Amino acid sequence: MHQHLRGIGEVARESGLPVSALRFYDAAGVLRPTWTDPGTGYRWYSAGQIDQARLIARLRQVEMPLADIADVVASRHRPAEALTVLERHLRALESRFADARQQLADARELLADPPATRFEVSAADLAQALAAVRYAVGSDPAWPALTGILLDCSDGVLRLVACDRARLAVASVPVQRLDGPPVQVVVPVSALESLPDGEREPHGTEPHAPSAGLCADLSVEMRADRVSFGGPGADLVRAEPVAAEYPDYRALLRASWTREVRIAASDLVSRVVAGFPAADRRVPDVVAVLLGDRGVDVVQPSVPGAVVFDRAYLLEALAATGGESVVLALDAVRHVLGVTREDRPDDKSLLMPVRLRTG
Repeated sequence: MHQHLRGIGEVARESGLPVSALRFYDAAGVLRPTWTDPGTGYRWYSAGQIDQARLIARLRQVEMPLADIADVVASRHRPAEALTVLERHLRALESRFADARQQLADARELLADPPATRFEVSAADLAQALAAVRYAVGSDPAWPALTGILLDCSDGVLRLVACDRARLAVASVPVQRLDGPPVQVVVPVSALESLPDGEREPHGTEPHAPSAGLCADLSVEMRADRVSFGGPGADLVRAEPVAAEYPDYRALLRASWTREVRIAASDLVSRVVAGFPAADRRVPDVVAVLLGDRGVDVVQPSVPGAVVFDRAYLLEALAATGGESVVLALDAVRHVLGVTREDRPDDKSLLMPVRLRTG
């Protein structure tokens, strides 16, 4: 009987289908051997089945689904039906290939040109946010990222961040018509300071009178390698980002804030300005702050339990924060002082404590 049949190994060699694939198609009912030895389980195929195996091998190479392969094999004597299945699969492959080409083209564009995030923002709001953080910009060339201002656009808000390692300031601006992914870019201060503030009037114009030169809104485009600003009546400002990574400012904002105390800004400024004379000239111009149930106490640095801060830095933070009332909060772990304008809780100035030398 076996002299006219081919073993599974020979069929595998002549068809290009692995032995494991022949066993799979037998179990799936697509290509059953002519005879299977009941004792050994060895499969035997007829000469005509080698052509079927070759057909299956080619359909397998083009990733035709198993059900379609079964239809083609079953209708091999009805060429019109088999060709219909082949044409259907060819159209599916062409569609997938077109999608793949588009995906690769998009990937090529992303590699050549970083994605852009576009939005509109009030020129006045942006100028106000810049004024709120400008005081905390660093100047140490060893930390180039800190010599600029971080623009962080995410969650429908543009955040301006400045930090000189001794203090950090964050101010937020709502954005309109946001299009694009979240993006962070460090921008030179000079570029932001050259923007219109939404309030400048041409010479001789009455205050608050309508003016064609007044820029109320700015259109912003942010990319990893450039930032541009533009608007009616305003020249386009382009800025090349500072090529340095900005620290994770959000980690500082996630502090363990305790002892939140509200106080009139003018009252706190008066207490800080009054200060206390230093007994030792080597002690820097500092003030100590106590937050308790009775409110805020500005005391001598030697008072137990008080956390010491640079007086000038605290006054700058209060001036930049603005508003009639501020909220002070102390981080229980790092003793960082948070200063927040009561009516703008998302904006915050942080001051690091001063470590005084003893002995």
